[in-house]
Amino acid sequence: MSMNPNPDPESNGVAVHRASLLRELLVPLPDEVLHVNKKLTSLSETQDGVFVTFSDGAVEHFDAVIGADGIFGFVRNYVLQDTDNKYGPSPAEFWDSRALVPIGKARAIIGDTHFSADEVDCQHGWIGDGAFLLYDVLENRTMSQIVISAIENDPPRGHDERKRPLTRGFLEGALKNWLDGPIAKRIIDLTLDQPDPQRYSEWEHKVTPTYVNGRVCIAGDAAHAMTPWQAAGAGQAMEDAMILGALLGKVKNSGEINAAFKAYDAVRRPRCQRVIDSSRVTGMICCGREEGVGLDPRKLLEALKDRWGFIMGLDLDEYKTEALRKMDGFLFED
Repeated sequence: MSMNPNPDPESNGVAVHRASLLRELLVPLPDEVLHVNKKLTSLSETQDGVFVTFSDGAVEHFDAVIGADGIFGFVRNYVLQDTDNKYGPSPAEFWDSRALVPIGKARAIIGDTHFSADEVDCQHGWIGDGAFLLYDVLENRTMSQIVISAIENDPPRGHDERKRPLTRGFLEGALKNWLDGPIAKRIIDLTLDQPDPQRYSEWEHKVTPTYVNGRVCIAGDAAHAMTPWQAAGAGQAMEDAMILGALLGKVKNSGEINAAFKAYDAVRRPRCQRVIDSSRVTGMICCGREEGVGLDPRKLLEALKDRWGFIMGLDLDEYKTEALRKMDGFLFED
């Protein structure tokens, strides 16, 4: 089944290449606030704040620490005191590959039937047996992103095996029931026409009991790594920053940071866990493997049509107000 929506940017958002987004986020930051090539090795908290030690021997003191150091970061283990790795990331049972190719080349190989000039701003998704194919347009209509995602039948044993080489034989095996169709062979050709093509195992945090430990908290993938099926990972990190900004903006002294972080945990953790769980199910739907849905076009449309509503429909002002109310409650308790 192919999906060929023509989204309204005013109501459905805009697809942005991750590298371009990061570049724009860095532009307004002054050089003096950025310190690169620093590796965190330990955290210790006292009544006066948090001491941070880096691998180069530097020790810094802060009123609080927000750890956004990624899915395998150091700060998560400190917050959770997860010595047994009970709450570490684990395979989500999908893999994906992504390639950026010039838009003209992508259209020439895919063909005007499925990627015409009139549809250049569309995002095209194909749902099939065990896999999902996607292509869209980025970088001011100069590049096309080519994505293959599929059920992972051989999940890696450790995170050092998340990245594995892609071969034609592997791709044709993964898409074996697609090869007589109109799109799979073309997507395989585009995917392999790049230096060192790779597939990446999708990992996630299935359970996280808290985002906060005293004056240390976690955000972004360190808190809630998720699969990309609802394209919500970066958005959830931005929501983290929005809520933390609202709460810390109301802090009058360092003694109120604990209440701010508790409120952050109270509003962010349930929402992020809902997105993690929803994204995983969305992946099963998009790979034609959701029980009761399968590859029936009508059931697929019904199953997918409302899955983004709770993500895109959030009232941001009310959400910040809710967080501030919770912070007031924690301040009262303290």
